[in-house]
Amino acid sequence: MRKFFLGVLLIIFLFVLAKVISDTFFIKMEHIEIPLPALPPVFDGLRILQLSDLHGRRLPGDGKLAQEIKAANPDLIVLTGDYVKRKAEEIDNYYSLLEAMAAIAPVYAVSGNHDYRAGWELVAGKLQKAGITVLDNRHVKIQKEGQELILAGVSDPHTGHDHLPSALPPVIDAPVILLAHAPTWFVRRQENDSLTVLRAEDALWENMALILTGHTHGGQIKLPFVGPVTTASGRLFPRDYIEGLSREGNIWLYISRGIGQSGIIPLRFLSPAEMTLITLRTTAPK
Repeated sequence: MRKFFLGVLLIIFLFVLAKVISDTFFIKMEHIEIPLPALPPVFDGLRILQLSDLHGRRLPGDGKLAQEIKAANPDLIVLTGDYVKRKAEEIDNYYSLLEAMAAIAPVYAVSGNHDYRAGWELVAGKLQKAGITVLDNRHVKIQKEGQELILAGVSDPHTGHDHLPSALPPVIDAPVILLAHAPTWFVRRQENDSLTVLRAEDALWENMALILTGHTHGGQIKLPFVGPVTTASGRLFPRDYIEGLSREGNIWLYISRGIGQSGIIPLRFLSPAEMTLITLRTTAPK
């Protein structure tokens, strides 16, 4: 009987070890389609590739990830913050990948909380040198055949550097896709019992169609039957706004699990690293 239990424990240990290795070191490509009724028909099928929370991970510009990005054939690539853990120089671990992405499609980036700790100006400078457009409370207009989308980016909301009015144009006459590092910003709008400043900005949300974020790592380490113990935001045993696609009113929110790790245990379990290929549609997929 003792050998039986030892055998069971060994099997469980090997499974956990294999899952940790898989979830931490292998990056899963997620594919989702999001219907945006206000999307101009010329943008139906627009492909946006999102990467988040690289945290200085070593990724070569000629490796498997770069090949998968090229094969995905994105129209836009967006990066939603936390490029490093502690030092701006950590971005050099995958600088050639940034250059490779910029050669594939236009790349847009926003800041994360770790980037401010490391020195956001230094991190942003490296991104720009690689050919990436930094949307630091700014926006760009994506144009095609006389139609427009607004791609806006707010600085890290988790550390209070975001300012939505600065990120949006004075007149909003097209659907808005917003890049923000943390869903904290989105959550606090939904729980805005004391956030009068966000009530005052409600008019700015009328044309908001989609928000792309990261920060949570999907919990990074989840317990079977329990879920994540915490997220990067510090919430204990969270039950919502952890990962994936959700909808609040007319606004879609996607939370990426990200690519890298951080914290005391820089490993993943039941929360695999991801990059996400998002296809925009004018109607819901059948």
